[in-house]
Amino acid sequence: MSNHSIRSLLLSLLTVGVLSSCGSVQKIAVGTTGTLMYDATKGLETEGNWQNFKQGALGNLLLVDGLLYLKPNDVELLVTAIKGYAGYAFAINETEYLNDYFAEEESSSYGDQAIYNYAKAFAYGRRFLGNEGISWDDIVKSQNKEGGVEAKLNMHLSNNMESYEAILFTAQALGGMINLQKTDMTLVSYLPIVKGMFDWVCNKEPDISFGVCQIFYGTYEASRPKMLGGNPEKGKKIFEKLIKNNPNNWLARVAFMQFYIIPMSDEEEFKTQQFFMESALRKHYRELLGKPNRKLDNAFKEPRLRLYQSLAVKRYEVIKKYQEDLF
Repeated sequence: MSNHSIRSLLLSLLTVGVLSSCGSVQKIAVGTTGTLMYDATKGLETEGNWQNFKQGALGNLLLVDGLLYLKPNDVELLVTAIKGYAGYAFAINETEYLNDYFAEEESSSYGDQAIYNYAKAFAYGRRFLGNEGISWDDIVKSQNKEGGVEAKLNMHLSNNMESYEAILFTAQALGGMINLQKTDMTLVSYLPIVKGMFDWVCNKEPDISFGVCQIFYGTYEASRPKMLGGNPEKGKKIFEKLIKNNPNNWLARVAFMQFYIIPMSDEEEFKTQQFFMESALRKHYRELLGKPNRKLDNAFKEPRLRLYQSLAVKRYEVIKKYQEDLF
């Protein structure tokens, strides 16, 4: 074989090697980006401007969609997408929907958008479960087996924050879809699965996401009448304990107002929480102004609570707008 032939052969082999490795290099790059995106979600929680979060978060989520197209089963990207779309539906779409809800509008584009984004989060949640060897049929059937949903998840999932967040926000997404489509009895029948998924996470990591477990359980008990297994007084106690232990999580107070106080027409309790939220409202907007001579209020000592606080303020402003109609 001539030297020219040898060089041609080596060049061909090198070209094939480079081309075949492109996919691997791409996946490594996407994986690295996935880790950064997952870690960056903690930074998004420090955003105290609800409007900024509304305008900026969705673009980031679409980027995550694109990365998942390249690497569909990347765990950190999947968890980011589940958490992101469920969080956006709750923080933005459902908050905007409150206006239509209190105004008793027959239809709401905001409510529809919340359903769409919850559905997207839930779809990613099902993909996460599938990657762990759990089909949705497995989850449904597990209700009738010993240990229920929790036992099924224990059998397949690791005890780490990625699994906890994936299941927590998949459950939130399904719960949100149910809450916004209460006339769909097939969907409503999945509510025990939502609770089972929350139980799995909250028994292992009860303080996850600054009280989301307690907000769920308080809402779960308070939103259902006693004839359907609910216990509004138990729900009230859960909210009161959360507020006492986490006074800077203003979302707990607003959830208490939205899911217990208003349905129970407890005007005195409403006034108590309103007094606090009026003060919180002033603190919140002073902090956003960012004046050089301001002192950091103790309410803001946990930076990652800022998004929850801004959401609480936004929802409280909607509730306040309709206060005369509610009582």
